[in-house]
Amino acid sequence: MPFDPLVPPPLYATIRLMGSVTGAKLAKAPTPVLCVDLDGTLIRGNLLWECVLALLKTHPLTLFLLPFWLLSGKAFVKRKLAATTHLDPARLPYRQEVIDLLHRERAEGRRIALVTAADRELADSIAQHLALFDEVHASDGQLNLKGHNKAAFLAQHFDGPGFEYVGDSAADLDVWRKARAAYVVGSNRRAQQAAAVTTLKAAILDQPASFHTWINALRGHHWAKNALLFLPLALSHNLTLEPLARTFLAFALYGACASGLYILNDLLDLHSDREHPWKKERPFAAGEISIPQGLLASLLLLSLALGFGFLLDLRFGAALLGYATLTLWYSLHLKKIALLDVFVLSSFYSFRILAGALISGTPLSQWFLAFSLFFFLSLAMAKRYSELVHAPDLLQSGNSGRGYRTDDRELLLSLGVGSSFASVVILSLYVHGQEVRVLYTSPEFLFLLCPIVLYWLSRNWLLAHRGELKEDPVTLAVRDRVSYGVAFASSIVIAASMLHVSF
Repeated sequence: MPFDPLVPPPLYATIRLMGSVTGAKLAKAPTPVLCVDLDGTLIRGNLLWECVLALLKTHPLTLFLLPFWLLSGKAFVKRKLAATTHLDPARLPYRQEVIDLLHRERAEGRRIALVTAADRELADSIAQHLALFDEVHASDGQLNLKGHNKAAFLAQHFDGPGFEYVGDSAADLDVWRKARAAYVVGSNRRAQQAAAVTTLKAAILDQPASFHTWINALRGHHWAKNALLFLPLALSHNLTLEPLARTFLAFALYGACASGLYILNDLLDLHSDREHPWKKERPFAAGEISIPQGLLASLLLLSLALGFGFLLDLRFGAALLGYATLTLWYSLHLKKIALLDVFVLSSFYSFRILAGALISGTPLSQWFLAFSLFFFLSLAMAKRYSELVHAPDLLQSGNSGRGYRTDDRELLLSLGVGSSFASVVILSLYVHGQEVRVLYTSPEFLFLLCPIVLYWLSRNWLLAHRGELKEDPVTLAVRDRVSYGVAFASSIVIAASMLHVSF
């Protein structure tokens, strides 16, 4: 037997030993059918959870029927979910290693069967899409073809030639006991369990989600946006210990809340993200983290953030709850409404400033609120414009999850650039107000902020127009050297405005 690099050395030694004993006998037997599991094996993920997410996004109230469907058994639940939702088989996260294995076996004339606990309707659509299977066996609304049920069915159905089985879960151990050989997808521990009950031919080992993968899922780089909570303190020149400490706690809670919502948003956008040029690399879209793990992480983060948020300050907790509610509404519905989506998106920045003002007890200037409205509206439009530039095919197919058409880009460009100039005009009026003169010794220097801010906004739009803005502008600023230069120049201007300079 040739060495298979997918099998770890201890298991390979076991395979060689078993192969030497039984090789002559197997050579005379008819070629066993290769049976392939679907959930967790052929695809990264589980169709049941894929359907639940699709139902949550399209018909969320229908989820309340799940407990009643469950009374009729898991197979009935799968049948109802398959009938109520629509999953495009072309968008599923297939395991390329398993696909390659099936192509090799099919080229050698091997008979291949898809055998899954997923509903028959979904299994048939996937088999038709891949065109790799000679037959399909799946749950039928009454029998849940999993574990012992699958093992008994395969042992009877392939009694003559026998079968080899490609699986991944603990429930597949019953199947491997009846199989002539096993192909294991998953952990080294699962491969050892399979080797203990049958001949192990190969193992495609998965690595658990790394710390870096989880940071990407939590959008750790987006925590930079939460620095906006400190803006009310900075603008009021209030650096006393208590409000600073409370704002640091609020920063952490807001970050946890936002990360939980980012996960939930990514799960709801799972199917459209898989068609996007760069969003398809996100951990959930790529199948690097499972849907149940994501839902659990989101629930824990949101519960932690909201619970401690109300304990820290009732008004801050209410603001955090308002942000979470609006974000969830945005994920489910508002993002599909053209233009309204960017107004809501820009309000998320303002929520952070408001939360910082509430937790530190700092009043906000009406001029500053007006400036932030147009400033962040411009950034939100740049983000959406960039998405329209990079995913025209997705827009034309109607699978983008947004309410825009390709020819809407010019309008967004005009509105976004206009918002940029409006924000700078308001800033120029603000720096000449009486409120500013109370805080700055030489406020006339602050006028220099206007060309600096306008340059940064204009550059963002230039990058977006060139197709070089592939992320949120605020997130880009964290890794952009030009943005650091703009920040440094702004700091010099602010420092100069705080000094007494006579002309």
